[in-house]
Amino acid sequence: MFEFEKEFAGLLKEFYKSGALEHLVLIGSWCLPVYREHYPIVRFTFTTSDIDFSVQRPRAFKSGPGIPLHGLLIQLGYVPKAGILSKAEKYIPAPDAEGTNLSIEFLCEPGRDEGEPLRLPGLGIVVSPLSYQKVLLDNAVTLTYRGIPLKVPRPAMWAAHKIAVSQLREGRDHELKMIKDLENAMVVMKWLGKEKILLEAGQFKGKFSRFFQKGIRLMETKYEI
Repeated sequence: MFEFEKEFAGLLKEFYKSGALEHLVLIGSWCLPVYREHYPIVRFTFTTSDIDFSVQRPRAFKSGPGIPLHGLLIQLGYVPKAGILSKAEKYIPAPDAEGTNLSIEFLCEPGRDEGEPLRLPGLGIVVSPLSYQKVLLDNAVTLTYRGIPLKVPRPAMWAAHKIAVSQLREGRDHELKMIKDLENAMVVMKWLGKEKILLEAGQFKGKFSRFFQKGIRLMETKYEI
């Protein structure tokens, strides 16, 4: 059993009941526990408390009313926390809430003229544009977690994406995040094999393809794959 697993399953259940889960793709590290429900993935260390969702077709929610996702998160014991240097938001446990430890962030593929966090009245939340989401959204499949259907990227594509994104990390703890990305990708690679990951990465173009090549070379050295 993973840390915070009960809380994660509870969130998914409420998102599903509200109809919100239909418009979200789980893209972060929490995909691994979902994959392990269906595939022969070996045991791995998992302690992250950050959940990342990408919103499909976010511009469909630029007007309301819609699905009161913000209100639902408040009811469940989470409050929005704004970024210090940007308008980005993530939901964190409310100070007086019991049994909440996770943080939830909503992302989207940037539009041509939208690089700043975008408020979606139809959901009541703020989504943060992040490049290279589209390849995950285009390769989403529906799996279940504790009986709840949700969308996640195909495992091989998710791993290939993690390897490429690892080379985009910035900030004070960028190296730690990079290693975490590569270790997560390695969990899937041990199951599927290197060739399957390389095949999926063939969909990457331009800079993102070069980021992947740099990341895979690092993995070849670090993990002797």
